[in-house]
Amino acid sequence: MSINTQRLRERLYDGKTAFTITGYTLSILYALIIIIPLYYVFISAFKDNQQIFGAPLALPAKFDFENFIKAENVASLSRSMAISFGVTAGAEIVTILLAFPAAYAIARIRTPLTVLGESYFSAGFLIPAFAMLVPIVVLMAQLGLLYNPLSLVLFYPAVAMTVSVMVLASYLRTVPIEIEESAEIDGASRLQILRHILFPLARPGIVTVVIINFLTFWNEYLFALVLVSQQNRTVQVALSILKGERLIDYGILSAGVLLSILPVFIVFLVFQEQVIEGLYSGSVKG
Repeated sequence: MSINTQRLRERLYDGKTAFTITGYTLSILYALIIIIPLYYVFISAFKDNQQIFGAPLALPAKFDFENFIKAENVASLSRSMAISFGVTAGAEIVTILLAFPAAYAIARIRTPLTVLGESYFSAGFLIPAFAMLVPIVVLMAQLGLLYNPLSLVLFYPAVAMTVSVMVLASYLRTVPIEIEESAEIDGASRLQILRHILFPLARPGIVTVVIINFLTFWNEYLFALVLVSQQNRTVQVALSILKGERLIDYGILSAGVLLSILPVFIVFLVFQEQVIEGLYSGSVKG
């Protein structure tokens, strides 16, 4: 046995190397679990049912947009996506405007009520969304907002407040308090400190919250189905129309699904570094 062969065998049996190989293997398997369904949806969007069931993983005979055009004609996906963008953008703005001051109070203003306030927001994790369905429907009906997309703009921030406040408070704790003290000495008010100093410094945490909430708001189905009329349906509700009543055209359905996940993929691809930075900073320093 040569020396090189002996060294290679020793490295393979080394605990650290074995752990690394196992980690890479599991990572590759996990990537395949994610990539294969995405690949299947992508190629199915350019096929008919016969091609999908005959050769599920084979490339389509031709790449055309016939299924996408049919999906648009059946479910008006462009209008539904525009409504989803409007609802998501409005809910994101309301969430940040409410969550950032609350997170600042929890992270910086130390009073006997601070711990109680943080516990109050944390209790939101214990409430299932389904349990709020009937009270929310009754409330929106009393406000005259039932079947109006504005109802989702007001409801989504209430659901997202727990995660948003906890993530932002965790990140704000990483900002040195000396920065605020210097600003106070220079005569800055608390509102000016929030707006001109902490808000820019907390950008990674804010981006993290925005992306997390974007995924939640964009993909939400139950409340969008109940609170909004069919004329103002969001894209997730519109996808259910593509199923049909008896025969399902999986090519058209795949085209609709591909269009619905495209904005999520683009947003996460563009802001993934900020998301990782925001979560990492808050978890280590907070």
